[in-house]
Amino acid sequence: MSNAVTSLRVPPQVTSLSHLLQYRAQQHPDGGITYLPAGEGEERPLTYAALDLGARRLAQRLTSVAQPGERALLLYGEGVEIATAFFGALYAGLVTVPVSPPRPNQPHDEVRGLAEDAGVTLVLTEQRLEPLAAALFAGTGVQVMVTDQPDDGEDSSTFVPVAVAPSALASLLYTSGSTRRPRGVMLSHGHLMSRLIATDAIPSLNSAFDGPTVSWMPLQHIWGLTAALLQPMYRDLPAIVMPTSAVMQKPVRWLRAISHYRAVSSGAPNFAFQACLDAVSDEDCAGLDLSTWQLAPLGAETIRADTLEQFAARFAPYGFTRHAFRTAYGMSEGMATFDLEVEGDKPRRFLADRTALEADRVQPAADAAAAQELVSCGAPMPGQEIVIVDPEQFMPLGEGRVGEVWNRGPLVADGYWNQPEQTEQTFRGHLAGGDGPYLRTGDLGFMHGGELFIIGRLKDMLIIRGKNLYAVDLEHTAEQAHPALLPAASAAFSVPVGREEQLVLVHEVRPDLHVDVNEVAAAVRRRIGDVHQLPVHAVVLVASGSVPRTHTGKLQRYRCREAYLASVAPPAPTPAAAR
Repeated sequence: MSNAVTSLRVPPQVTSLSHLLQYRAQQHPDGGITYLPAGEGEERPLTYAALDLGARRLAQRLTSVAQPGERALLLYGEGVEIATAFFGALYAGLVTVPVSPPRPNQPHDEVRGLAEDAGVTLVLTEQRLEPLAAALFAGTGVQVMVTDQPDDGEDSSTFVPVAVAPSALASLLYTSGSTRRPRGVMLSHGHLMSRLIATDAIPSLNSAFDGPTVSWMPLQHIWGLTAALLQPMYRDLPAIVMPTSAVMQKPVRWLRAISHYRAVSSGAPNFAFQACLDAVSDEDCAGLDLSTWQLAPLGAETIRADTLEQFAARFAPYGFTRHAFRTAYGMSEGMATFDLEVEGDKPRRFLADRTALEADRVQPAADAAAAQELVSCGAPMPGQEIVIVDPEQFMPLGEGRVGEVWNRGPLVADGYWNQPEQTEQTFRGHLAGGDGPYLRTGDLGFMHGGELFIIGRLKDMLIIRGKNLYAVDLEHTAEQAHPALLPAASAAFSVPVGREEQLVLVHEVRPDLHVDVNEVAAAVRRRIGDVHQLPVHAVVLVASGSVPRTHTGKLQRYRCREAYLASVAPPAPTPAAAR
């Protein structure tokens, strides 16, 4: 397989993100982003020409206070103001560190710790967040600069952006913390350009992605950054950008934007499609036309076959077709797979025998009762190699075996910033025979028919009474136990009880139902016992929105486990009691 990926979208001399914006501003100055601040109604255009000029204006300010290669924290809320800050920092030769402001229940020291890890010397932010930024970094010596103030009238149109090599760092993207504490993934200009070129070369994208795209993923996240900003810029396509909160409050806004702007591409994690099933009524769908929606990529979390089938059936009367779904697998650390085919019954599904999976073997289920339905994440992208590996012996495993997913190729990042040991452990994996290096993804999966199927996180695998159990499978089973339980809103984990590990399930309940908690908990215990032959140590029912998630909606099981253990821990002894 050749590692070469070519593209004719931009000239070969466009080798950095800075070059990319300059090229688009020259070739198509009126193209760019349409931002919907309320998710519908009001439009705020951000053209390539305006973005380029704003970036030059900011870069001119930045070059007087920072040196190329220094790290700048980008602290922005929802909106496209972060786009100007992102490119302004790049034009000044700085390394961007995009972050979202702390949520009400999120400790502020997480952002401070992230900034300290990155060694930032400067914080770029917007006027509405200046008090927060000032409080966060008071006494640290880090300068706070507001970037959305009125123009001072200085001519910046002739400012020449700092020249950067493709190998120069463009961004440190801190991992979402869905399974562990955040780490800064080092992404160079050349690496990000390679991602854009490789995605552009996917056959199923080339056949469909020739019109507007709609995105509501945060621009601080790799998916939002590429889908809303970089990929449309690379392909010179209109991008409609919406706040994440507007879609979460009213999911039909997403569908209406696709309909109104005749979008051909819009993707999201599985939970967003489920949210449309739960919250969009027939009345909401009046006038909806989804017939132009040719590409609906899914990724970032477990993909559920039942969600896809139900969504396709629910919105077929409005023009949506199941063939629009395209599954993918990747992370900030590296892209890996995509549903490459243009035709066929996609995405592929596999009914695996649950008992065999518990023994790390893959075989077709004899009947539906014994089956776990899995959805393919697609085939390896051009130039990428996927190997399934025994995570303890480092031996490659063939088809029909479950192991850790290892990935190598040009779409893997360079490592973690300032964390050489973690970089060595994660990005420098070598097989027992010495072949490497590979990115150790920490995900468990298997190959079948040349495509990758993900089962769960290695750290989310529960070993209870000799069985290998996957948190996502237990959660899916539990949510079917009672109608009061919200879908995709639970966390399964194990805790030590005596000399063994036992299962705990935390599950959100529907806010519109009055439920008997004992009845619901008993139903969950019965369902888990029937399907997995496993007792449940504790069922914890919580209000909607209580299970910890990242900014992109991923479950944070380790945070949920920490909160549970803290809630059941005995109080610390007082000095008197200790005596």
